[in-house]
Amino acid sequence: MSWSRRDVIRLGIGGFALAASGPLLSACGWKPLYGNASAGPSGNATVDANLAGIAIKEPFFERDAAPFGEFSEAGSAKYDARTAQILHNALRDGMNPYGQPAAPAYTLAIKLSESINRTLTADEGDARRENLTLRASFLLADLKGTELLKDKARSIIAYTVLQDPYTDLEARNDARDRTARQLAEQIKLRISSYFATHG
Repeated sequence: MSWSRRDVIRLGIGGFALAASGPLLSACGWKPLYGNASAGPSGNATVDANLAGIAIKEPFFERDAAPFGEFSEAGSAKYDARTAQILHNALRDGMNPYGQPAAPAYTLAIKLSESINRTLTADEGDARRENLTLRASFLLADLKGTELLKDKARSIIAYTVLQDPYTDLEARNDARDRTARQLAEQIKLRISSYFATHG
């Protein structure tokens, strides 16, 4: 491989810009969200340490009572379900891979709701697209019950319905899995931002 003079100059400029960006970002107040340099204003603990101190309660899940989630006459069924478990485990693994803290400093409560909306139907009516929306209302509190952060998050996944019971159930379960993992990332990021500015 041969290097032209232009390539060498571009490489040199790129390296210089990369080296100069660190002090510039530091000067404007930028700092890492995670790691040893992520301590909040108090300087007592890093964001990672605060996340590891959260006891995550089992999410409360509201879901349509119909197995396929549409046109149900049974109304709304409230129960813990697989989606709630996936969200709980994804949050636990993201915040503290070693499991629930033995001596937690915070608690995290989550309420989930799911809705399914048809967005497109083929002319023959044998295939359609649906959007599965998973919403979470979450509350971070200290051990005294003081509310520290109350927020909402939402994730939407589209999938195809082929009018085949097994395939359609698999498609919806896959959508539920992906929305739960996306919500876990959103919730972790918002709580991390809170600790970075208030911790």
